[in-house]
Amino acid sequence: MDSPSIVGLSGQLALRQQMDVTANNLANTNTTGFRGDRTLFQSHVSRLAVPGREIAFVQDRATYLDVRQGSLSTTGNPLDIAIDGEAFLAVERPNGGRGYTRDGRLRVDAGSTLVDASGRAVLDEGGGRMQLPDRVTAVEIRGDGTLVATVDGRAEQVGRIGLFRGGDLRAIRKGGDGLLEIPAADVQPVPPNTPGVRMVQGSLEASTVQPVLELTNMTTVQRAYENLQRIVSDDDSRVRKMIDALGRPN
Repeated sequence: MDSPSIVGLSGQLALRQQMDVTANNLANTNTTGFRGDRTLFQSHVSRLAVPGREIAFVQDRATYLDVRQGSLSTTGNPLDIAIDGEAFLAVERPNGGRGYTRDGRLRVDAGSTLVDASGRAVLDEGGGRMQLPDRVTAVEIRGDGTLVATVDGRAEQVGRIGLFRGGDLRAIRKGGDGLLEIPAADVQPVPPNTPGVRMVQGSLEASTVQPVLELTNMTTVQRAYENLQRIVSDDDSRVRKMIDALGRPN
């Protein structure tokens, strides 16, 4: 396989990765707190043995997180929270590990533990579970994450829902369970009343995905892929014709 085919195939692999990312973004258009992915490619230039000749290949460098915040909408549910600012909730995975999310659809399970929509325990600022007292009749979640429960007509401060952020946003990755992964060494707790960061009770954050933009991107990627496929096919036909010609007796 010579250089035109190799270059074309490298471009197709990059476009296929971009198509997978775009399709996943579209599938999560209505996912609460979802942040879309973006792809990063660059050219890799390989110099040939012939002086002055070189080939530029496409390299998939990274898939990174869109750090824009989604719009906030009011739900009126006291256990719904939206994070206004750059921070994440921490939840406990079934295996005991920790994951991060901006999906604030919370509830109280049968054991009076504050959990997310998937039943994973929400962690406080110290990394422990948020345990509510029995007979709770009302819940207040303040801007700094402090949770106050009303029990038998009295307000009791339960604790503070933890907010965390990563030192380097480029290091944040998505896990297969829908949670975000931040390297342990980069995790930083967000102190109470940090400027520009607050919780909004009774609200949820929408996905950052813009479906019209993603559909346009998908169409562009599909056309580019088809164009490269034609180049690879034409080059393959050229090579076959050349082989047939060289193999034909004079």
